Amino acid sequence: MTIDVNRAFAKLERRTERVVAVVRLLALCVLALVFWSLGALESRHAAAVPLGGFTIITLAGLVTARRSLYLPWIPWLLASLDVILLIHCLVDLAATTGQPLHLALDAPVALLIFVFLAAAAVRHRPLLILHTGGLFVVLWIATVLTMPLAGVGSWSAATFTDALGRLAIVGLVTFALFVAVTRARRTLTTSLTEARLRANLSRYFSPQLVDEIANSGNAARSFRPQRAAILFADLRGFTSLAETMPASRLADFLNDYRRRVSEPIVMNHGTIDKFIGDGVMAIFGVPEPRPDDARNAVLGGLAVVSAIEKWSAERLADELPSLRIGVGIHYGDVIAGPLGDENRLEFTAIGDTVNIAARIERLTADLGESILISADVLASASDLERDLAWVPLSAHFLRGRSQPVQIYRPDWNVKCALRSEPDEGSKATTPPTR
Repeated sequence: MTIDVNRAFAKLERRTERVVAVVRLLALCVLALVFWSLGALESRHAAAVPLGGFTIITLAGLVTARRSLYLPWIPWLLASLDVILLIHCLVDLAATTGQPLHLALDAPVALLIFVFLAAAAVRHRPLLILHTGGLFVVLWIATVLTMPLAGVGSWSAATFTDALGRLAIVGLVTFALFVAVTRARRTLTTSLTEARLRANLSRYFSPQLVDEIANSGNAARSFRPQRAAILFADLRGFTSLAETMPASRLADFLNDYRRRVSEPIVMNHGTIDKFIGDGVMAIFGVPEPRPDDARNAVLGGLAVVSAIEKWSAERLADELPSLRIGVGIHYGDVIAGPLGDENRLEFTAIGDTVNIAARIERLTADLGESILISADVLASASDLERDLAWVPLSAHFLRGRSQPVQIYRPDWNVKCALRSEPDEGSKATTPPTR
């Protein structure tokens, strides 16, 4: 996530360089006007060095703003050159007008330092602001101290104190901009990070739950016991099917499969916990359990079976192998919560309920059924029996359990239109045909 945010800032900086180049162009016009008004244009050296220098820096900023040429250290170099040329310009103006060097800070041209500080702030680089302001203060103090030693001008404690007062204003503005940009960058980073997390969550969670998860805060950042419905689904014969596909076609097949499976699950308020090849685990009831989690899981499971049957019919029409899927659902106690860090956050569930759901899904292959549910699911969603008859199978001993689990399968011969009453944003789901 940090890398993505840094890339966003780098892209913003490249665009900002064009804005800064326009600022330099305006500064160039101001300098030319000042030199003209003071008659300094008659001195080639006094005018050529600062004006020519700013012209070159402006063009360099425009050229390096291109993506292929932009490097992170370029803004630091250009900002340094801006300050150096401004110092040179102030010294030349003082020499041209014959005024004491320490009074050069009173000239309108000296105010360009605030323009350069603003340009550094536009780049959203707090340290570059400190660098620009600090370099100006240090270079000006060094210039004031060294010029008299070279026999140019003189200075006293009073004049030096006067210069320090003006430099203190530059320092205060620099610090204020540094604090403001630091806070703005931190806020923008937080916003970009949250936007990315919400985008990632939207791929796995129903849209109605994304905001709740993103805003869940510390209460959601720990595992907690709750009740939830767990759904496992797996394609039949996928291994042999994959052996006949080249890698590129297999990738397209899996992408298409995952899309067809995810949509009905998310539509019925489920969340995709994980994909493992052609297998999928989904949870109904996170981050907060709902009274109709078991019913939603069955609706989602039936919709998955229906989606795969429709896809299989399309493949048969294209003379491709048919597809079958097995879905197992169980409802019970789990330990649920988020796992991950700032780069990836996902909700998951662990516990015996998850293991039972996985075992039921595997049982669909042995019994030749498309979907099987446990008695706990049916007990928690008893209204399903009004729409679709469920046939009890003999109790099965699932691997790892000492007690048998009662399993039910749909009676495809005794059914009516499944009357689901999903919340706003869901669609009615009908059982697959048989």
